[in-house]
Amino acid sequence: MKYSIYILLAILSLNSCTKIIDIELNSAMQRLVIEAKITDEGGPATVIITRSTDYFYPDEPVKVSGAKVSLRTESGELEMLQETSEGKYESSRIRGSWGEKYFLKVEDGEQVYEATSTLPVKVIIDTLEFELFDTFTPHGSSGGYILNCKFTDPPDQGNFYTFNATRISENPIENTDPFAGPSIILVNDQYINGLQSSVNLNRHDFYQTGDTILVELTSIDQNVYNYLDQLNEIIGMGAMFSSSAPANPENNISNGAMGYFTAEAVDSRIVVVK
Repeated sequence: MKYSIYILLAILSLNSCTKIIDIELNSAMQRLVIEAKITDEGGPATVIITRSTDYFYPDEPVKVSGAKVSLRTESGELEMLQETSEGKYESSRIRGSWGEKYFLKVEDGEQVYEATSTLPVKVIIDTLEFELFDTFTPHGSSGGYILNCKFTDPPDQGNFYTFNATRISENPIENTDPFAGPSIILVNDQYINGLQSSVNLNRHDFYQTGDTILVELTSIDQNVYNYLDQLNEIIGMGAMFSSSAPANPENNISNGAMGYFTAEAVDSRIVVVK
């Protein structure tokens, strides 16, 4: 399993330094991988269960069928999730609600794995703004547009976010470009609590006239943020250059399973460069 995380190093600066971080998991025996999500967008909770493969022998992950998967809310609702396809489990009744705490339980044979996540109140996008940026070379001028997302952090301390910008097209094949990678931007409100802030959503290149971009501002809980943030700490310790495989970041799932369970509030906008 590989994660590419785009870390925002200076939240308050539009021109802050950023770096692409690629994390490979340790070489190890097979372990259960649980990727679970519930959002406030009205769809079902989804849980995908596989078994890990050795990074140095990267076969396709083994999908896990026949597990017992349940989801419970702090308010008392309980549901057994149905396996809708091999290794994929979905709820039919429970949906994501702001402020609700969710308890996930996965039983795989005699092994039991549990996780909790609280769905935050949604923080919305205030505005999306493009800024023209020109560069000049001996061969002529080039450049394009920088996309900035403005949002207002709530006054209560302890909000955590991911930002994602994907260039989209009517042709799905054309969506697989450098803007549509798995990178995300991590932000917390340590220095912006209660303030309006702006995040630069450019990654690899400038946007151009005619581009259609899907922007997602996702509010997550602290446990999920810490999991993603640890990837940056692993890089800082030089794990990528050590003689052994990098350490696995700590997650919010018990009993040694990999992956994580996230409850998310998502605000999304589509914008066209004109």
